Amino acid sequence: MIDSHKTGAFIAKLRRGKDWTQLELADHLHVTPQAVSRWETGDSFPDVSLLVEIGKLFHVSVDSLLHSEEYPGINNPQKASMGDILVELAGGRPEAVARMVVEQKADLDSVLDAGPLTRPSTMEKVIKHMTGIKFTSDQIVALAPFVGPEVLDSIVDEELATNMDMEKLHGLAPFLKRETLDKLVDRIAKGEIEGDALIGLAPFLSRETLDRLVKMIKEGTLKKEHLNGLAPFISRETLDSLIFQVGDNAIDLDMAETLAPFLSRATLDRLVEQLTSGAIDVQRLKNLAPFLGRDSLSRLVAMVEAGSITPDAIVALAPFLDKETLGNLIRNGMRAAADHPEQAQSL
Repeated sequence: MIDSHKTGAFIAKLRRGKDWTQLELADHLHVTPQAVSRWETGDSFPDVSLLVEIGKLFHVSVDSLLHSEEYPGINNPQKASMGDILVELAGGRPEAVARMVVEQKADLDSVLDAGPLTRPSTMEKVIKHMTGIKFTSDQIVALAPFVGPEVLDSIVDEELATNMDMEKLHGLAPFLKRETLDKLVDRIAKGEIEGDALIGLAPFLSRETLDRLVKMIKEGTLKKEHLNGLAPFISRETLDSLIFQVGDNAIDLDMAETLAPFLSRATLDRLVEQLTSGAIDVQRLKNLAPFLGRDSLSRLVAMVEAGSITPDAIVALAPFLDKETLGNLIRNGMRAAADHPEQAQSL
């Protein structure tokens, strides 16, 4: 792992060993003294080509600079190190780096570790020349920030055909093209990919794709349980239209209750109408109450007062009623209890 602060401190140590000022080092490297200062404090990192020049200037390897030591340990002397790879990249030889990996003279992970110091266009050239190299899911995630979506999507397509770790898709989603995300949705719909992967992809899907997923849920080709995780990203209009299908059994009241935070006030009012058209479920009313508008609450209060809803509904509504309305209900309830002692127990 590259640590800019450690590398900066090592550059400062090498500079002091020469008894040079930051200005003198800057002159040798043809950069500003401010750039040298930012390196040494760890606020920035030298460009790859400058790392090579700094190494030559102080007679140390690029690996020494990266590992912040004059004689870094060598884990595998038969293979090229990240420093060796950076030297090739700085020299404009991405094809040589790719060949090193293909011929197993360098590890792919070492190339990926060089990503933060490599221009995306250069890294893409390296990847494009790695014919026949298979990436693991972790390696694809590590590569994602350092290449364009075309290169990344081609790798993801190939890996998905074999054994892509679905949990890794969440980390890749911000870097994938919309077309690739849509392909993933299609594969989820076909059952080729576990549907739970949708939740991680949802923030990056187009509105059209999300609406298409709702249609799949209506048609039964996608489990309605997935709607819970998708709801925050689906348009309110689409969710409202889904709720209106209750009578057709495309969605049940349990799902409507779950989606309540994302529904329009008008749709919630219509749900209240449906709930109060028969024997009301007080627990369901309690769950919906935080999202109801004043008109719906007033209508429910009126129904309590008229006796068409049992008084225990007040317990469900109480936290969401204003003090005056709640006070009137309590007083009316007390009078009713006095007039009808046999009902006092229920009140």
